[in-house]
Amino acid sequence: MKLPDDLYRYLSFLEQRHFIESKETAVTVALELYKMLAMHEWLPNFYKLSGSRVVLLDDSMLKGIFETITNEQMYAAGRITALKRLMEKPFVREAELTSPENWSLILRELEIMGWGSFIKVKKEIKITSCAVPLPFLRGYLETLFGVELNPYPAKIPDVTVLIAGKKKTEVWR
Repeated sequence: MKLPDDLYRYLSFLEQRHFIESKETAVTVALELYKMLAMHEWLPNFYKLSGSRVVLLDDSMLKGIFETITNEQMYAAGRITALKRLMEKPFVREAELTSPENWSLILRELEIMGWGSFIKVKKEIKITSCAVPLPFLRGYLETLFGVELNPYPAKIPDVTVLIAGKKKTEVWR
């Protein structure tokens, strides 16, 4: 397959600036992302991911929505979102998410969806550049993982560390 000239020049530019390792690597990563996001199912103005519709929203619009509700409401919204996710997504429901070894399934998916960067070390999660407020994220993750996630004050701006505490019991389970 031959790439159009404009794409080839763009990849050459990225390669010269060391933004990418090689043209081949960039194309491979792009195709993996295409496959992972099920982009073959996308139609004009209608994007899908694992059978669900995806809406692309500027983060300032999202922040505007969150600014209108309290921290308690954000936490509750995160919990409700997680509960719906558990009911609607069989692979999530079947994974044992209360085991920290399986948290990376959710954290990787959140990264792919643009929520931020998540690094898990044992029972700690380092979060960088998070797109949603911490109360929402805590409600979401605590519900999925079945554990309290206590914020640890980080000295670096835009970095949050959550440390797993005691197990949370859910009435609905």
